[in-house]
Amino acid sequence: MKWFKSKYQQDFWVTIIMGSVIVISVVVLAVNFFIAIRNSQLSSRKEFLQKQTELVSRQLEMKMDEFEGDAKVVRAFVDDQDMDEEDYRQEFTETIRRVFNSYPDLIDSAHVHFSDSLISFQMTQRNNFIRRQIYEVSEKNNLNYLEVEGDTEIKIEFFLNLPAYTVRFVQDFYLDPNGSKFLIIRDSIIYLNSGFSQEPISIAEESRNEIFKDVSEGLKGLYSVNWISSGMEGMAQAAQYPFDFGDIERDASLVFLLKTDDLNSGIYSTYFFLFCVLILILIGTIVIFSLSIGNNEKSRKELMQKTEEISDLFERQSLLLQELRGFVFFHDYQGKITRVTQEMEAILGRDLNEFYEAFQKNSPYEDVKRVRNFVLKAVDNKLPYLDFEYDYLRRDGKKLRLRIFEKLVYDEEGNFKGGNGICTDITNQYEARKELINSENRLRNVIRNIPDVISIYDNSGKILSLDVKDQSEFVANSSEFVGKRLDELVGTKMKDEVLKAFSESRRTGRIKTVEWPIRIDDTKKYFEVRFFPLDDSQMMSLSKDITTQKIWEKGLVEAMNAAEKANQAKSEFLANMSHEIRTPLNGLLGIIDLLEQTDLNDQQKQYLSIIKNSGNSLLGIIKDILDYSKIEAGKIELNDQKFSPGIELIKMIDIFLGLTKKKKINLVYEIEEEANGWFIGDKDKWQQVLMNLLGNATKFTPEGGEILVKLSTEYLTDSAYFINCEVHDSGIGISPEEIPFLTDPFFQVESASDRTYQGTGLGLAIAKKIIQIMGGDLNIESSVGEGSVFSFSVLLGKSENQFNDSGVVELVDEDIDSNQGQEYPLRILLAEDNDLNLELMSLMLEQLNYEFDVARNGLDVLSSLDQKAFDVILMDVQMPLLNGLEATKRIRQGQIQKDVIIVGLSANVFDEDFKKAEEMGMDFYLTKPIRLAELAKILKNTYLTLEGEQKSKSEH
Repeated sequence: MKWFKSKYQQDFWVTIIMGSVIVISVVVLAVNFFIAIRNSQLSSRKEFLQKQTELVSRQLEMKMDEFEGDAKVVRAFVDDQDMDEEDYRQEFTETIRRVFNSYPDLIDSAHVHFSDSLISFQMTQRNNFIRRQIYEVSEKNNLNYLEVEGDTEIKIEFFLNLPAYTVRFVQDFYLDPNGSKFLIIRDSIIYLNSGFSQEPISIAEESRNEIFKDVSEGLKGLYSVNWISSGMEGMAQAAQYPFDFGDIERDASLVFLLKTDDLNSGIYSTYFFLFCVLILILIGTIVIFSLSIGNNEKSRKELMQKTEEISDLFERQSLLLQELRGFVFFHDYQGKITRVTQEMEAILGRDLNEFYEAFQKNSPYEDVKRVRNFVLKAVDNKLPYLDFEYDYLRRDGKKLRLRIFEKLVYDEEGNFKGGNGICTDITNQYEARKELINSENRLRNVIRNIPDVISIYDNSGKILSLDVKDQSEFVANSSEFVGKRLDELVGTKMKDEVLKAFSESRRTGRIKTVEWPIRIDDTKKYFEVRFFPLDDSQMMSLSKDITTQKIWEKGLVEAMNAAEKANQAKSEFLANMSHEIRTPLNGLLGIIDLLEQTDLNDQQKQYLSIIKNSGNSLLGIIKDILDYSKIEAGKIELNDQKFSPGIELIKMIDIFLGLTKKKKINLVYEIEEEANGWFIGDKDKWQQVLMNLLGNATKFTPEGGEILVKLSTEYLTDSAYFINCEVHDSGIGISPEEIPFLTDPFFQVESASDRTYQGTGLGLAIAKKIIQIMGGDLNIESSVGEGSVFSFSVLLGKSENQFNDSGVVELVDEDIDSNQGQEYPLRILLAEDNDLNLELMSLMLEQLNYEFDVARNGLDVLSSLDQKAFDVILMDVQMPLLNGLEATKRIRQGQIQKDVIIVGLSANVFDEDFKKAEEMGMDFYLTKPIRLAELAKILKNTYLTLEGEQKSKSEH
C-alpha cells in the first residue's frame, strides 16, 4: 500500500510536474508565440503607418510646390506687357479657374489688386466659379495668406484653407477602419475625418506632448499613444512625419494613428481559451497559427493593394511632372541611375539609354560629375535632403535652369544606400526671379540716391526708421526720433494738417502731400512731405527740402507783382496817351473830312491832302504802337467769326489797287477754290496781317514792279484746315544777315539819317505775333535786288454751313452823299460832353443832312428817351454824372426804348474797351478820330437794318 501510494504520489508528482512543465511549456510557448504574432503585426502596422505617413507628407509637399509654381505662372501672366483688357477678362480668369480646380478646397479666395480696381475670385460649395469686383478685402484670420510678387505694381494674393485641403488630400490614402489622421500646424493638432471612423478621437495630453516635441525639432517618429473618444480610451500606434506647405507654412506634420486594442483583445481572448482548454491546445495552436497565417495573408494583400495605389499615384505624378516639365529618377549608392521617368527625354533632349550610360562609373560628362559632387558633399554631411540648381546646355544650344530635389537614403548604421528625387525645368521661373532681383536692385539704387529724408511709420504714426542723407541739413541726430509718434513731433499749427494727410493717405492708398515748416538752429526750413502706404501695416514718407524753392517762389511772386504793376502802369499810360492824342486828332481829321466836301482849288486840295496824309500817318503810328503794346502784354485775344479768307484777300487787294496803279505795279493774285469757302476764325486779325504784308510789298516795290499773292488750303481734319498765304514782290530785297531781325520791333533796314521809306518798324513784328497766336508762323525769303517772299499759315476751323448767313450788312466804301439824311432818315440822339467833339459831330451830321438832338451826359440821355423816340444814339463813353457805359446798361435793363441802336464813341481802343462796351449793350463802337465816311456807313446800315426788321415783322 505504501509502495502504491508512494508510486502514486511519485507518478502524481511526476504527472503534476510533467503536466505542470507541459502546461507551463505550452503556456510559455503560447505566450511567446502570441507575443511574436503581436509584435509582428505591430511591426507590420508600424512600418505601414510610417511609410504611409511619409508618402502622404511627401505627396502633399509636392502638391504645395506645384501650387506655388502655378501661382507664379499666374503672376507671370499678369506681368505680361502684351496682355490687353480682353485677355485679362477671359484668359486670365480661365487661368485662375484652372488653379482653383487643380487644388480643390485649398483656395478660399484670390484677389488681384489692379491700379484702379480690386478683382476677387472664389469657388462656391456648388463648384460655381465667381469673378467679381470688390472694394476691400475682408479679414480672414483663420486662413493662410500667400502674396505672389511680380514685375508690376499689380498685387496678387491667395487666402488658403490648409486644413480643409489636407482633409480632402488624405482621403485618397487608405488607412485601417480603426485608424485616424491628424494634422499638426501652428502648435495645434487638427483631426482629419477620413470618412471611416464613426466618432472622432483625440490623443491624450501626455502622448501629444511627446509628438509636439519631435515636431518642434523637425524629427519624424513612431509612438505608442493613448486615445480618447466618447468617454472611451485605449492604446494605439501613431506615426508622425514633418513636412512643410512650401513658403506658406513651414512647420507642419501629419500623424496617422491605428488602434491596437483589437489586437490585444484578440490575443488575450485566445490565450484565455487555450488556458481553459488544455486538451485542445494543439488544435488551438493550429487554429491560432492558421489565423496568424490568415492575418499575415490579409496584411500581404493590403500591402499589395497599397503598392498598387502607390503605383497609381506614381502614374498620376508622371502626368503632373509633364505639366511641370520635370522627371523622377532613382540611383544607387554608387551614383548609377536605376530608374528614370520618360519625361527626361523631352526636358534634357537625351534618350533613356544614353542617360543611363552617362551615369555609369567613371563618367566623362561634366554635368554628371557636377551632380555627383553635390550628392557626395551632402552624403559627407549626412544631409537627408539635397536641393540645388544649376545651368544645363542642351545639344540644340538651348540653355536650361534645372532644379534637383533629392531624398538621400541611409541604413540604420548611417551608410548611404542611394537616393531618389525630381529634376524640374525652372528656366522661366529663374529668369523671372533674376528680373525681380534686378528690379529690386534698381529700386534700392534709386532709394539710395534719393536726397530726400525717408521715413517709415506704423499705422498709428509711430516712426520705425528714419534715413537722413545729410545730418547737417536736418536735426542733430535723426535716431532720436525713432519710436516717437507724428503728433509728438509736429507743432500745434501744423498738427491737424499733417495728421490729416497721413490718415487720408492710409485710408485712400494715395499719395498725400503737405508742406511742413521746421525751425533748425534758428533757421526756418520748409519740407515737402509726401505720405503713401508701404504695405498693409506700414506707411512711408519722402521729405524734400524746398526752402530754396520757397525763397525763389517768394522772389518770383514779388518780381511778377512788380512786373504786373509796371505793365499796368504802362497800359494806363498808353491808354491815356492814346485818348489824349486821339481827341485832338478827332477834331483835325474830322475837319479835314468836312473840308474835302467843300469847293477847293487845286492848290488848296494839295495842301489839304498833305495835312490828311500826315494825320493818317500819325494815326497809323499810334495804332501800331498800341497793337504791339497789347501783344507784348498778352492781352490780345482771338474773336472767332465766320468769314471767307479769299473774299477778305480780294477786299484788301482792292484797297491797294489805287496806290499800285499810281506806281504802275502789276498786282495779281491766285486763290484756290477751297479758300473762297467759309471758315471760323478772327477776321479782323486776318485782315490786319494781310494789310501789313500788302502794305510792305507795295511800299518797297519800285515803279513797274510786280506783286503776286497766292492763297491755298491744307487739309488737316474735316473741321480744321491750314490757310497758306504767300506774298511775292519784286522789291529792293533784303540781305540774308538782316532777315532774322526783320520781325523785331522798331527794326529798320535803313539807318535813321538816310531812310528812303517811312514807317515805325512795327508792322512785321505785329504780323508775326498775330500769326503765331493764330497757330502759324511767318517765313521770309529774300535776296538783295531780287525781291522777297513773305509766307505764313494759320489754323482755321471749317464752317459746317458754307453760306454767308451772318446777317450783317457789309459796309462798302463809296462817295459821301450830302443828302443821305433824306434817303436814309433816322431819329438821332447825340450824347457828347466835349465842346470840340460836339461841334465836330454836329458839323458831320449836318453835312450828311441829318437832324439830331443833343444830350451832354448820361442822365440827359435817359431823360431824352422818356420824352422822345429815337432810332439811334451816338453815345460818347466818357461823360460826367453818368458815363456812356452805365447809361447804356440802364437803357438795356429798363422798359423804355431798350432796343434802340446805340453806337459807342470813344478814344479808348483796347480790346477790353470793346468787350466792355459789348457787355453793356452797345451795338457798334467807333474809335476816335471818327471819320465822316465811317459815320455815314454806320448810319446807312442802321437804317437798312431797321427797315429789314420792320419788313420782317409786317410779313409775320
